[in-house]
Amino acid sequence: MQSSAGSRTIWLTLLVSALTAGMPGWFGGAASAGTIDIWSLPNRGSNSVDGINVGVATTPAWYEPSPGSGYEWISYGDTGCNFFVVSTNRCTPGPANPGATTVTGAPTAIFYQTFTLTAGATGYLDVWADDTAGVWLDSGIITTGNGSGGTMLASPDGTLGANCAAGPVGCMPGNGAAIPLDLTTGTYTLVFDTYQLVGASPFGLMYDGVLSTPEPASYMLMGLGLAGLGILARRRRR
Repeated sequence: MQSSAGSRTIWLTLLVSALTAGMPGWFGGAASAGTIDIWSLPNRGSNSVDGINVGVATTPAWYEPSPGSGYEWISYGDTGCNFFVVSTNRCTPGPANPGATTVTGAPTAIFYQTFTLTAGATGYLDVWADDTAGVWLDSGIITTGNGSGGTMLASPDGTLGANCAAGPVGCMPGNGAAIPLDLTTGTYTLVFDTYQLVGASPFGLMYDGVLSTPEPASYMLMGLGLAGLGILARRRRR
């Protein structure tokens, strides 16, 4: 017949295994999480001009991302912003001070994407724009107006390089804004105040975001492990 001490050892081993499986990254456990992609894609999200996001033909200036990455440059017209079609309300002028570091004036277009988290999540958001963009995070569903009521994640850069902003948020490799995200349960809207600062050229936005959320099974295993350790502790005190 197996001893009581031996039984406790077996149970303790099983409970620690449950804790290890239920707590990704703790005790060397393997990660167990669901992922949410927040990517710029045609027909995903909306914008302040005509509400429909479409793809933008890649120009030599827009090297990011690598082919097959899954996210794309978007705008509100198939050729982006062109100052020669202002009369059709397809484009509005950018700020009056395109050479300044601080961008002022109304955005050329504002893009929106709403997502809902059923659990806390962490991840990142990378953003590129031609010419530049301000990035905001608002609570709830936002479909009009700029993001000034929320939290600013990145500010627009009015210092232009050869093709777009010389720093984050620009369109060239290395000029994207890398933004960490750590969010709780809820509904959020990303608001991108996007600017075409000079010239008549393609206009657009691109972003790549990934959030990781723990799976319910992980919490269940962790809860079972903690409950079991509590039972063992009470028995040892008797």
